[in-house]
Amino acid sequence: MSANNLQLPTFMEFGFDKLNRDVISTGRCTSCGLCVGFCPKIEFKDDTPVFVEDYDTVCGVCYTFCPRTFLPIPEIEKSVFGKVREDELLGVFRDCVLAKATKSDILKRAQDGGVVTSLFAYALEEGIIDGAVVTGTGKRWKPEPVVVTDYKGLIKSAGTKYTKSANILGVKEAIDSGFTKIGICGTPCHIQAVRKLQTLEEPYGLGKENIKLTIGLFCMESFGHDFIDYVGKQLGGIKGIRKFDIKKGNLLIYSKDEEKKIPLKEISQYAMPGCAHCKDFTAELADISVGSVGSPSGWSTVFVRSETGERIFKDGTDHGYIESEKGANLDLIKKLAEKKSSHESV
Repeated sequence: MSANNLQLPTFMEFGFDKLNRDVISTGRCTSCGLCVGFCPKIEFKDDTPVFVEDYDTVCGVCYTFCPRTFLPIPEIEKSVFGKVREDELLGVFRDCVLAKATKSDILKRAQDGGVVTSLFAYALEEGIIDGAVVTGTGKRWKPEPVVVTDYKGLIKSAGTKYTKSANILGVKEAIDSGFTKIGICGTPCHIQAVRKLQTLEEPYGLGKENIKLTIGLFCMESFGHDFIDYVGKQLGGIKGIRKFDIKKGNLLIYSKDEEKKIPLKEISQYAMPGCAHCKDFTAELADISVGSVGSPSGWSTVFVRSETGERIFKDGTDHGYIESEKGANLDLIKKLAEKKSSHESV
């Protein structure tokens, strides 16, 4: 079948019981939050989706939009980008550049180049979006989705969190709160869930048309919340931690007084089981994808993928929010993408 004749799968009316059998009980769940956010009968208990009522209406939302039941990548790419990929490892993209923020307060707080914070700042300032779903930090460094509407909120939430966050809960919160132009930043599984929600037909009017911008993060794997307990034991507590980073096979922990280095192999046991079923390293279905791999210190690698992403990235640059140049190390990015793509197919 040619790209022009691709047909999207139909809405699948399976209930939570099948979702549990196929995804949750098999360890494939990503904890993205879509099933919990869009169904009042599903809640998180100990970070696991559970059905909390006696009667399952079998409406089909949880099973259809879960990124781990089925993922029709060619059909989604055709719908989002107007074509299917030619590069199997990196997906569809219009350009790949190095970029960084121009504002010093963003660079001071940012993980690498501050590109995500800068692009959302531009999009909010120009009214392209009226709210951005990002990952904030709750108690004990536990990430949680937050909806931010201003520059101050973006600065506060800047920086990468390596433990899981159910960011799709933030999308649903934004929709329910009346936001009509929503941006979301998330890992590949978050973006996959959003794209399924946007491209597959559904009968319930869930508000998916309100999602206007997706920024994806490079991700090899995410860690469970017990990872923070392990870190606390290594440091004698987590008070004072200001930043985490992963470079050259090590977890780097920055506190007020020191930098602690832990080999990734020592924390592999805390990786989310669902990450082993993901092949997507560079958030291939996002409008714009951002990561540190392939860029020098203080910069980010950016894949501009969609027409929307291209327009916002260009305008954000023209308005002085970011600067960019060529030079991303695609060979290194492809090496890691190939490593992740060797995981079991979803």
